[in-house]
Amino acid sequence: MEKFDLIQTIHRRLQQNPEGINRLTLTLELNCTPPELSDAIAMMRDEYGAPIQYRESDRTYYYDSAQLAFQLPGVWLTAQELRGIVTVLNILRELNDGLVATELEQVQQQLQDYMQQRGLKPGDITQRIKVLSVGRRSVNNVVYQQVTDALFSRKQIEIQYASIKQTISRRNISPQTLVLYRDNWYLDAYCHQRQQLRTFMLSRINSVVMSAKNAIEFNNEELKQHFHNSYGIFSGENTHTAELLFSTHVAHQVAQQQWHPHAKGQWQGDDYQLTLPYNDQRELLRDLLAYAPYVQIIAPAELREAYIQRLRDALSINQ
Repeated sequence: MEKFDLIQTIHRRLQQNPEGINRLTLTLELNCTPPELSDAIAMMRDEYGAPIQYRESDRTYYYDSAQLAFQLPGVWLTAQELRGIVTVLNILRELNDGLVATELEQVQQQLQDYMQQRGLKPGDITQRIKVLSVGRRSVNNVVYQQVTDALFSRKQIEIQYASIKQTISRRNISPQTLVLYRDNWYLDAYCHQRQQLRTFMLSRINSVVMSAKNAIEFNNEELKQHFHNSYGIFSGENTHTAELLFSTHVAHQVAQQQWHPHAKGQWQGDDYQLTLPYNDQRELLRDLLAYAPYVQIIAPAELREAYIQRLRDALSINQ
């Protein structure tokens, strides 16, 4: 382990264990040699003033009880934590076409400078970790910023919204939650025209005008009940239960996938049976078509018929 990482890890372990930690235990947990541990302890005492005590009777290191609140000076992150933060920033930049670049540019630059001081190479992250977005729709940067401003200032907005058929409508909405789902941004909001909670795809919002009116508020439980109980991005109360049987070809893959918080699965020999609730069948149908011909829709009948019709339509257009 690199010395700075070793020091940070020792510091955290001693804070978490006020009674102290045995020297041998530390070397085993941190995967370091006794001389490396001694050098790190000495550096912590001499250069950073760490109040480390040593109890000879049981060979235990511990922090002076009067100084348990001691913190290492400056910003201390392990190499793994630094790589993790920079990776997250790169993922956000990649997923959002630079929507957060302005807000996070300074933070990212400071982290990269800190990495370089530690002898780490920020460029290695983009070279070794790739983010490939599939089906991502571009979002207007101005729209994104205006929506987030309204979201956190808790104001209503008027939006010009294009439906999937490109029909344009104007809506007054109260923003509730911004959601990144399958590489695309969605806005959960209360629609004042429809007088109900709705989900709007950010890429379909053409313009935003901030209102002086305060947004209508909903508590977290209400929002969760409406937006997150149904399958996929489609909101509303669950009104159907799908019973699916996946054959052995894809059974293990399906069993490892997070389909829905309330999904229930069980093995039937080499096949895997999955039961999950849903409200709107459109997204569920798209996902099931990806598993053709290895899925059997046991129930409900309307979902099975819609699935069959999709397969017939696909055959018809390709014959």
